[in-house]
Amino acid sequence: MSDTTGPGADITEEATRIIDAANTEGIPLRLLGGLAIFFQCPGAMLNERLQRTYNDMDFVTLAKWGAKTKALFTRLGYEGSKTFNALHGNTRLLFWDEQHERQIDIFIDRMQMCHTLDFRSRLLLDTRTLSPSDLLLTKLQIVEINEKDLIDAVALFYDHEVERSEQGIDANYIAGLTSNDWGLQKTLELNLQKTQAFAIEQNFPSYIPQRINALLAALRERPKSLGWKARAVVGERVRWYELPEEVRQ
Repeated sequence: MSDTTGPGADITEEATRIIDAANTEGIPLRLLGGLAIFFQCPGAMLNERLQRTYNDMDFVTLAKWGAKTKALFTRLGYEGSKTFNALHGNTRLLFWDEQHERQIDIFIDRMQMCHTLDFRSRLLLDTRTLSPSDLLLTKLQIVEINEKDLIDAVALFYDHEVERSEQGIDANYIAGLTSNDWGLQKTLELNLQKTQAFAIEQNFPSYIPQRINALLAALRERPKSLGWKARAVVGERVRWYELPEEVRQ
């Protein structure tokens, strides 16, 4: 049986408590969002300009574990949103820590935001969070990217090299996704350029823009599918992304 004490005030300790409880029960639950980047980028977190406050927690699990995940968060002292979870529980769950005014989002199988990212085959690459590659995608898929997201993206490039494997930021994996999805590549390229400009403007180490260039080159060099080429002809005349509404408890 999991730890049944209530949510703690320290969000990093609380995230660890949740993940440990899930692991104890065999539930494949992984952290994403800014807090996951905090755990994945210890070197970047030594730089004050890459430190920020984390107010909420985001997780992802698999559909077959949805019921056990709901039960876990209830036992850990969180209150589920009955209406939201009844309507959207097959794709997303919402919980709330009233004492600390902290929202918990749990994505099921995939994250459907500006673009859809499927995590079903990616969830077990790391023991606590999504992989650096997937965390980067969750940030770069945001069409209306803000400074907080740019800081998180820089932190990932700060600590992780662009490689052709999951040892770092996996250029092969990301380029494989974009080679079949013109819209995703369009958004990623725009946001990689914004991240690069931000890193240069803020005088972060020069290897960060270089790593971004390496990823951009991998995206552009990868052979494209027929569907990608057909969508490229249409280009920006048709919107290539969704603009999801923020869900707040």
